[in-house]
Amino acid sequence: MRAGGTTAGRAATPRPAPEQQAPTGLRGRLRRYLPVVLVPNGVVVLVLIVFALAGLLFTGTSLAALPATIAQLWLILNLVPVSAGGIVLGVLPLLPAMGLAALIARRVHVAVRDRVSMADLLVLALSAVVVPLVLTFIATGMMWDAGRVFDVGPPPVGQAVARTLLVHLLALATGMGGRLWRALLRRYNAPEWLVDATATAVRILLLLSAAALVVMLVLLFTGWSRQTELAAIYAGGPGMVGSSLISLLYLPNAVIAVITVLLGSEFHLGAASISLYAIDLTALPPLPLLALIPAWAHPWSITLLLVTSIAVAYVLSNVRFNIRQTLATSAVTAVLVLIFSYLTWGEIGHLGTGGPMIWLTAGLALAWTAGIGVAAALLGRLADRRAAKPAKPAAAPETEPDPEPEPEETIEEVIDSEIVEDEEVEAEEEPTEEEVAEGEATEGEAAEELMQEPEEETAGESEETAESQEDNGKAEDPERRD
Repeated sequence: MRAGGTTAGRAATPRPAPEQQAPTGLRGRLRRYLPVVLVPNGVVVLVLIVFALAGLLFTGTSLAALPATIAQLWLILNLVPVSAGGIVLGVLPLLPAMGLAALIARRVHVAVRDRVSMADLLVLALSAVVVPLVLTFIATGMMWDAGRVFDVGPPPVGQAVARTLLVHLLALATGMGGRLWRALLRRYNAPEWLVDATATAVRILLLLSAAALVVMLVLLFTGWSRQTELAAIYAGGPGMVGSSLISLLYLPNAVIAVITVLLGSEFHLGAASISLYAIDLTALPPLPLLALIPAWAHPWSITLLLVTSIAVAYVLSNVRFNIRQTLATSAVTAVLVLIFSYLTWGEIGHLGTGGPMIWLTAGLALAWTAGIGVAAALLGRLADRRAAKPAKPAAAPETEPDPEPEPEETIEEVIDSEIVEDEEVEAEEEPTEEEVAEGEATEGEAAEELMQEPEEETAGESEETAESQEDNGKAEDPERRD
């Protein structure tokens, strides 16, 4: 911009961004939507390589174990069981997997933010599933190959596929968003309230998660002595920092465990079992998170079931669902609880199998939401029926009748009601041509009669005037004669 020129002091007008053309053909769609999933997964793999290399250098392990370490980190990130030294770890931390799912969901949401076609969505969904599955199969093959040199083994293929699919399908479903899901349901003539039912189920689980965190804080303060004993074991060294970091990674797992107990189910850690009714503990790993578990169940701990009922009732009271929608919400809640219970269940080394009682927990989630929700729906229907009943009219005092509306306004209202409500009525009330002709003839005869009546009256008046003049003349003649 030149100083003193014609454009000096004027703000530069931003140029409109060129519209991105919709991809056509399979190749064009792959070029646009495959990087949506490939880029975040590739970035995650690079980060895992850096972590694996740093870990091997820090521990002084041979770099020959680098491929197996990278494969193990990818499997752990996707909640796939890993085995090393004859120990199988199937209960893996949820926090890293949640971070991966959030990253992919964000990328998917940005990709489908604009208008997309069904072919675009199909390519995106296949990419979101195929890419992580390919990486999981590669990691499984690397573990199998490393097993000939190191004491490691490949994971069960069925669990590897199932858990990878669940993690990335949850990320895809979350990233698509409610608006796109509504459009899909509308396209296939499915009820759109399924989106509202799913959102309500998610709100119920989030509120239960908040309640679980509150319960964990109460256990932390009431059992602070166990935390001090644990700190004395590590003597405040790096071991305490490492155990605290592991506890932080397993924090979402602990939340799901507390939700399991609040629903009335049981949570197992090998031979140990925790519920509201009884706690039976064995030797557990020295972790701050496990030190929250009390040694025995308080007799009043069963009253914590009220927390679940209040949380479910609070969420369902803010929505006016009928029985069908309530049952759908209950089903979605049970399915989500089933998925997260499965993802936090598995083998825990020498302890044995640990995690929630999957089917019992899902069934109790279904019972809580369905029972409270159906009761709320029935009460709401009863209240609506009572409100719809007409009240008995009271004896009104005699008052003067309201003035009639002006004719013009009445005519306009009638015309408007005919146009809006029933056009056929207006068409039926239009006069026929014969009726119009007869009306015109009648109006013409009436006009002629009206024209003739004044003429007759005028003639009669002139005759009366003439007669009066003659009488006056006759009266005047005798006077003149006199």
